[in-house]
Amino acid sequence: MKKVISSLLVAGLCVSVSTVGYANPTNNKVKIQSKGLSTAVKWTQQSQEFPLLTRYLYQQATQSLREQKLPTTPWLVIMDIDETLLNNSDYNKRLDLTGGSYTGESWQAWVHEKNATAIPGAIEFVKTVIELGGQLALVTNRNHVDDSYTWQNLLSVGFPIDNKTTCLTGKRPQDKKAIDNINIINDKDLRRQEFTSGQASQCWGQDKQLKSFWNRDFSLVYQVGDNIEDIAKTTQKNADVQQLLLRQGKDILILPNAMYGSWGH
Repeated sequence: MKKVISSLLVAGLCVSVSTVGYANPTNNKVKIQSKGLSTAVKWTQQSQEFPLLTRYLYQQATQSLREQKLPTTPWLVIMDIDETLLNNSDYNKRLDLTGGSYTGESWQAWVHEKNATAIPGAIEFVKTVIELGGQLALVTNRNHVDDSYTWQNLLSVGFPIDNKTTCLTGKRPQDKKAIDNINIINDKDLRRQEFTSGQASQCWGQDKQLKSFWNRDFSLVYQVGDNIEDIAKTTQKNADVQQLLLRQGKDILILPNAMYGSWGH
């Protein structure tokens, strides 16, 4: 745990150096002030620290999975996609170099290009989950209508996923509407609850034979993302860092992302 905490501190320092010049592929809209690369994009693409940290953190999570007593009943790992499985820094680089800022149109065009690369260490972690008998729920704030493009991108960079082991669901209008600040705290909570309770019908909507794999109760073993809100019922405002530190590398994993996040609101 001490090693994980040290890694988080280093990642935190990297995040702090860049407060302008990033583009958020979800909902932040920040105008680029120059046509040079932002520090955040440089760090993500050029530093040795970035792959060192992501590989290290994924290795810690992999070791944790292998060492813990896993459920004998169906179990699940819920993961974010952007900056967790897929690296979109080329999109941010493009905006930096053109003096642009995030728009829904430019982001959708990027998603349709399917050119995001794999985050270092992510493929190995996914392989381990599947090898140990777990299933993966990929909960992304990419729009639901673009799920097929995201799936193709994941396959193209080598993620060993199929419809029996992995289900992907993007953002839907009902996700934000469901927030009641009691049971649904952030806009991924509804989808998380659908997965763990076996109600994620989108997982078998196109193939009824898949229903037996997904329409069942799951034990939630791990939550992985680059954002505090990738953890159930957590936001920037209510996050208890000390409690999250106790869980980091055990049942949650937060990866470094200096380019954008809910912290930029």
